[in-house]
Amino acid sequence: MTDYFRNLLNKIDNQSRTLFEASGHMDHPEDLVFLQGSSGVQRAIQAVIDTVKNPETISIKWDGYPALIWGYGPDGKFSIMDKHMFNKGTNSPARYIHSPKEFVEYDRNRGVDRSGLHQILNTIWDDLARATPKKQGYYWGDLLFSEKLRPQSDGLYHFQANPNGIRYTVDPKSAIGKKYFDGKDAGIVVHQYIPVDAENTDDSEMLNGTTGGISNDTKVGVLPASMPVTPKLKLDNKLLNQAFNSERQYGDELDKFFSTPPQAIDAFTNLFTAYINKKIVSRNLSNLVSDFYKFVSERKMTDSMRGKLLGYDTVDPNTNKKIHVPGYLDDNRDAITKIFKIWIDVYNLKQSLVPQLNAAAETAPVQGYLQDGTRTQEGFVSNGLKFVDRMGFSAQNLAGRT
Repeated sequence: MTDYFRNLLNKIDNQSRTLFEASGHMDHPEDLVFLQGSSGVQRAIQAVIDTVKNPETISIKWDGYPALIWGYGPDGKFSIMDKHMFNKGTNSPARYIHSPKEFVEYDRNRGVDRSGLHQILNTIWDDLARATPKKQGYYWGDLLFSEKLRPQSDGLYHFQANPNGIRYTVDPKSAIGKKYFDGKDAGIVVHQYIPVDAENTDDSEMLNGTTGGISNDTKVGVLPASMPVTPKLKLDNKLLNQAFNSERQYGDELDKFFSTPPQAIDAFTNLFTAYINKKIVSRNLSNLVSDFYKFVSERKMTDSMRGKLLGYDTVDPNTNKKIHVPGYLDDNRDAITKIFKIWIDVYNLKQSLVPQLNAAAETAPVQGYLQDGTRTQEGFVSNGLKFVDRMGFSAQNLAGRT
């Protein structure tokens, strides 16, 4: 490793560590290439470095559903809501639902039938209120199961909250099985805390594998997202150098490309993230550039926007010959090629840690399995980013939604 990269690797102090907990939505490190440009690339690389240097802060990303937010509001009363309800803001009536009955009324008034969720809330409401510290503020977690678990023929508990995701097994005789699952009516894994005056989930803070003071003395098991052991991770210096080099060589072009898009920036970046997800579902990351143009050409949009992106054919009035007027994308093919090069290099760097993290989680009494029987966790969380095997869990989960 060169001195340049070694100095960057060792330059980890309080001011250089950027925590990404502020985002209510966790991103993949590599997708920061599209979402935040060269600064996102630098942050992604730094997140990988920090993950290796500070493995004690890594937590497991459980595959629960639905996501729930609960706690005591500014009025001192307990409430439960989903993310969309919470993000309506501090003045929304959704923040002031204080019973399962009021939750049902809230849904009925907006013409929504969530009877399955209503039954779950009836089961967990009072116990979760007793378990939660009686201070103003909210907790954010994922429901894992909502009925008593019984050992199956293999002697293990089985549950799966997300029908497209991970199937879990738990050893009832393990310390975790006895503490968080045995005799519980429901289970929730908690991973973030949100201040009472937060307008939305962007102000959440990671609990880093703790439950934030929530007790486990009721019929609702509240699990921490902690790793069973602190992993010993090894950084691949070759992949690190490749990611550094790509950002250094192409970062300016990356920023320039995303600075003047022909459509709203969110819609423009979504072209890239949606395309990557489609490639993930296909489990094939080859031909990223050529397949991207095909994806855009087939994507639903107005003819006007398609022309701005991919250009259009017309007739030159001077020569009366057919000509092609280039659009933003076909006029920037070289830049797009470099951008996907950066993405691949950051993806490979991140991906080099995922098998190591999965290996560290193999000692957990809670194990996860894909539909094909592959043993794995959904992923892991570090520095507010998700370290997920996108060719495994992500491909299965996304395919199940289409």
